Amino acid sequence: MNHIVFVIGNYKNGGVARRATTLANEFAKVGYNCTILVTRELSKNVFFQTNENVEIIELSKYVSKNKRLPQSEKALKRKINILKKMQHITVGLKSLNIKISTRIKMLRSGMKLLPYISDHKDSLYISFGIYLLAAVHSATLGEKIKLIYSEINAPEVDLPAEKAARKEMIKIVADADCAIFQTESERDFFDGYLKKAFVINNPVKENLPAPYRGERRNIAVNYCRVAEQKNLKLLIDAFMLFTQTHSDYTLEIYGNTVIKDEEDLLNQLKDYVKSINAQQFIRFLEPRADIHNIVRDYAMFVSSSDFEGLSNSMIEALAIGLPCVCTDCLGGGAREMITDGENGLLVPMNDAVALAKAMNRMIDDKDLIHKCYLNADKIRIELCAEKITQKWLDVVNSTVKQG
Repeated sequence: MNHIVFVIGNYKNGGVARRATTLANEFAKVGYNCTILVTRELSKNVFFQTNENVEIIELSKYVSKNKRLPQSEKALKRKINILKKMQHITVGLKSLNIKISTRIKMLRSGMKLLPYISDHKDSLYISFGIYLLAAVHSATLGEKIKLIYSEINAPEVDLPAEKAARKEMIKIVADADCAIFQTESERDFFDGYLKKAFVINNPVKENLPAPYRGERRNIAVNYCRVAEQKNLKLLIDAFMLFTQTHSDYTLEIYGNTVIKDEEDLLNQLKDYVKSINAQQFIRFLEPRADIHNIVRDYAMFVSSSDFEGLSNSMIEALAIGLPCVCTDCLGGGAREMITDGENGLLVPMNDAVALAKAMNRMIDDKDLIHKCYLNADKIRIELCAEKITQKWLDVVNSTVKQG
């Protein structure tokens, strides 16, 4: 088995696509043939490059070129029809009905992947996110295909709210050959359910500029996807409180949008800034490939997220010595990377006043800024791509060798 398939949603300038690309490139260097299978949209305007042994395939185009229907599709449709008949019997049994509905949804999501998986059964699949894991698992129809689950977010938020549906999804995770989590908190959520579970942090981006030690500009920054989970409105509100004592500072938000909902949210945030007359303090800017060179001498990086897996922008900011103020969000990535008062500051979620106070402290405490710079090299060493990739390779190699 020499072929690894990374299954992701959108291939755009987001953390998942970059993580998949980084791993695929490194695996290709040691002899694996790698495919990044994109189930939704593939953008041409991305900041990362792929190794010559890494192929990127857009699922919809693959399906259109391979129009023949695999025999397994009939079996999958038959399963769906049986479950739909069972629904008529279980109408009054809420918990059981939710389980059946969840199973039908998973099988339908697997239908889209059937043509590709039917042609590539002798491959190792790494699914990024629990819903894509469910889709791949459903498309195998019980055939034993090597499958690794890679968590990308806080599972307590990603999983369905209904208890019965949640249990069904957890069963799928438990059936994977192994699971890889970005943080201890993510793994602990599934404690007791999994065959094998590993915690492997995200790698720090290679070729980052050296930590900056000189005089800093009066600019705070966040560069991220413009998603609801980032809670950028909280950041705006907190920053405006911060300007009551530091009116000579501005905030720059380099916002990356992946789907239309995020474009709409970005426009709403821009309108909000106008409505509170904050244009002189807050600017929204386009994402940039050279963002780290631009912001390395800024005053601080501020994250207001409600939940994350392990924020790439945060670990990059830490690695270039940029003082960081972050919410202690679900997923646990911030608290695993930041020791409060040593290499950054942690604040409670959804608390604009606490976030503003932490920004004030970060600017006024010169010793803290110095500590942030001194501790930057630690994360560059701990999360260097070579170390992180080797951890992944150890897991992949052992999974491939399993009978």
